[in-house]
Amino acid sequence: MAKVRRIVGVRSLDELPEPSIERLGDGAWSGYRIGKLLLRPEEGIWLPALQFVPEENDKRVVLYVHELGKAADAAPCGRIEELVRDGDSVLAVDLRGTGQTQAGGPPKPGAGPSVDFKGAFLAYLLGRNYVGARAEDVLVCARHAAETSGIGGEVGIHLIAIGNVGVPALHAAALEPDLFASVTISRSLCSWSNVIELGRTEGQLTNVVHGALTCYDLPNLAEVLGDRLTITDPVDALERPIDAAK
Repeated sequence: MAKVRRIVGVRSLDELPEPSIERLGDGAWSGYRIGKLLLRPEEGIWLPALQFVPEENDKRVVLYVHELGKAADAAPCGRIEELVRDGDSVLAVDLRGTGQTQAGGPPKPGAGPSVDFKGAFLAYLLGRNYVGARAEDVLVCARHAAETSGIGGEVGIHLIAIGNVGVPALHAAALEPDLFASVTISRSLCSWSNVIELGRTEGQLTNVVHGALTCYDLPNLAEVLGDRLTITDPVDALERPIDAAK
């Protein structure tokens, strides 16, 4: 995995700085509390987050990242509330280029994810790639969730990634597997090889890692996680559903 780390440019947990945390307020719903946070993992980067904490039966810590941002599944009766009412603490985060940090502002209801062309090309000009930058966002947030919860620190973080943020989430988990108890990735790209096979893509610029296929592909990262990884509803390079068994 050392070669993978070098290609994608993800620092180890020991090398990643502690984020500054700003608390923007708290609210309460029936059975749980919601805190608004702002995490700053590095200079010029801010990651808005919502922290859901159940009043009782706090049994798991979940890091939830979505291509549309933290608000996508945070509405009452949504997926995040289901997890919280089942006893999970959930940290839902806008990774860079998603949600409130998306180019042009938060996505409108019913709109799809925006491709952060500016962020992807800026990362390239800085000698980095967007996958590595977002993977570090995932690691910083997961470590913060683990350190602020005795439960998370003891048994690991449960990572849920939906949409095109699945690729950086997979990298983060494969490079630091001891941090995660389980990883669930939905509606994410099946492989970079599929991009080559189809010869065209839809919305995959932010998932480009130059030279990666000379060393590894996404299924190789999946093998590292083994039974801890669940993949649902994978898509091809044109974002069309494919058979998960393949």
